[in-house]
Amino acid sequence: MPIEFGIFDHIEAAGDRPAEEIYEHRIAFVKRAEAGGFSAFHLAEHHGHRLSIAPTAAVFLAALARETTRMKLIPTVVCLPLHDPVRLFEDLAMVDVLSHGRLEIGVGKGITPFEHLQFGHDPEEGSERAADILTMLLRAWETGIMSSEGSRFYKFLELKLPWALKQKPYPPLWTAGNIEAAGSRGHNFVAPFTITEPVRAHYDQLRAASRLEPGHHNPHVAQPTVAQCQGVIIGATNEEAEAAARRVWTGYAQQLLQAHGKVPPHLQTAMPDSPDTKLAASQLLRDPVDAGMVVCGSVERVRDYYLDRARAGFANHFIAMLPFGTMTDEETERTINGFIDVIIPAVRELERQQDGALTGSARA
Repeated sequence: MPIEFGIFDHIEAAGDRPAEEIYEHRIAFVKRAEAGGFSAFHLAEHHGHRLSIAPTAAVFLAALARETTRMKLIPTVVCLPLHDPVRLFEDLAMVDVLSHGRLEIGVGKGITPFEHLQFGHDPEEGSERAADILTMLLRAWETGIMSSEGSRFYKFLELKLPWALKQKPYPPLWTAGNIEAAGSRGHNFVAPFTITEPVRAHYDQLRAASRLEPGHHNPHVAQPTVAQCQGVIIGATNEEAEAAARRVWTGYAQQLLQAHGKVPPHLQTAMPDSPDTKLAASQLLRDPVDAGMVVCGSVERVRDYYLDRARAGFANHFIAMLPFGTMTDEETERTINGFIDVIIPAVRELERQQDGALTGSARA
């Protein structure tokens, strides 16, 4: 399975820059990424927060569906409890058709307690509500009928979708951050860190066991995608890039810190002291360079990092969080150029060499 490259984006607010300008810039950026060899665009979901000015993923992905031709369009993730299930099914079904079947779906409960309160329910119900909606959504995708039968939280008249879906039984599913949930449900997995041999082995073991259980998801996905997602900054020198990474991460981490807890950012009177989950603490309270949350350096160093990970073979999807935090347009341009001109070609050449060696061995 060839290694794929993807972009992960929150589409953050940027000072007083108008939303229209950010949207147009980002669409042009994604089109260029697709032309340069990126094959997937992952979009986060947040509400009432400067961390995201594209809170309804289906709307932005529908726009991208008409501006791109090959890229997989992946909300990563749809925060299921924050959606009316009927409307969610309709919205995603439209993106499926508008993209000619390029939609894949990340699913989860969301990481932000105040967002659950904004949508009128207790954050403690998040996991149960997410499971409830996912059951309805997958059943609807297979049958074309969204029904609340068996739901604990919702009761509505069933809806029959009046058009045909492109993908059956449903688009490939993803889980972000939680390897136990991803593996045990058979989902593609994206981690905010380097995929190591123990991590991959654990995922493979969970997924193999899951495939023997009733209700396994993604039965139509023969080879799972295991992705690592990190911020990436390429500089003229290693030192310049490391300094930029720490500066940019500071702004990004502050945004994420504000997303934890039960108080919306515009009502917060002080920055929260700490995240409310172990995963968030592991990401936000450590040096981003030392912890590997940001891959940074000269283009040669970043190229060598991805070549090393490609040789290791534990991840088959490299996702660059780009842009993020307070990255400047210049830093973003240098980084995307590095991928398009140097890093992706180097990984493709490595794959050709490996394929040639395998062919030679088979003939021998």
